[in-house]
Amino acid sequence: MKTIIAATGTQMPERRIPNSYFLDRNFLNEDGLPMPKSTEEMVAKLEQITGIKERGYISEKGDSVPLMVAACENALSEWGKDRNLIDGIIVAHNAGNMLEGRDGFHTVPNLAALLKNRLTIANHECFAYDMLFGCPGWLQGIIQAHQTIQMGDAKNVLVVGLEVASRLMDPHDLDSMILADGCGATIVTSSAEDDKTGIISYATYSHAQEDISCIYLAKSYNKELKAPTLFKMNGKDVYKYATVWVPKVIKAALDKAGLTASDVDMFLFHQANGKMLHAFANNLAQMYGLEGLSFEGKIPTTIEFTGNTSVATIPTMLDLIRKHDLGNYEITSGMKVVFASVGAGMHCNAMVYQF
Repeated sequence: MKTIIAATGTQMPERRIPNSYFLDRNFLNEDGLPMPKSTEEMVAKLEQITGIKERGYISEKGDSVPLMVAACENALSEWGKDRNLIDGIIVAHNAGNMLEGRDGFHTVPNLAALLKNRLTIANHECFAYDMLFGCPGWLQGIIQAHQTIQMGDAKNVLVVGLEVASRLMDPHDLDSMILADGCGATIVTSSAEDDKTGIISYATYSHAQEDISCIYLAKSYNKELKAPTLFKMNGKDVYKYATVWVPKVIKAALDKAGLTASDVDMFLFHQANGKMLHAFANNLAQMYGLEGLSFEGKIPTTIEFTGNTSVATIPTMLDLIRKHDLGNYEITSGMKVVFASVGAGMHCNAMVYQF
């Protein structure tokens, strides 16, 4: 019995936010003091480093649920089967349902229960739970769905990555430019077909030592701003952790599959920083003694127009490629693809999949 990706769906906010949106911001450091450079210089520099030119935010009205439901309806439409055949729902996110005009996080009822209700899935044997695992949450959800399918406890699992960061950011923190909103949904199913398609191997690391404070929640840098806890990041520490450990967790997954970096046709990396993506690949090649290995055309990017959508990053990118909506990138039969992500915890994971 194999676990295969049967359908995907995406929903990105229609509200587009270019970098010029931030030019009137009063950015401060963590001591609440003005930054030494002008806002124009900082915005330009961040674009240069991250590659982000624009991103999407949901409407200032409503909550997180419509974005999630729309992505899942897209996936269910592609799947084309009775939705009550879904016997598991896993929703990865970071902050619960972001409610209009209300501070704090809302996790009761959990998002998976809300999703099951809105999708009118009446099968009471369909479990519905949330996952808090930082940016690697969707991929860990896929891994858990795979384990559940292999144990015979489910046949069709809907795994969702939802991010509504626009209501979680400090307007006085330069890092507020990085995160964005989006949702990707994936239906994974069991298959007895006699071919090589499906999940080959995976690996997960959770350190949670000194790195525990790399990404955290805190008050605004503006001491006068009465706001709930907001997203904060020690960017240099995150970069260091990611570029060291993501290649290692990828190698662990590839080693289990008996493959090397040169066998991979495409890498679907978490899109946090344009510079970081190529550091992942180059460091991985060095681990195999394959310095100089070309990754041309193997590392698709979406960060330039989506921003960092956290748990939604990889499933939305996968859907865009499968639907031929990401330039010339294409996934064809027989391709081996590595999925890899990293985020708060710190956690990182990787999966090897053959299409």
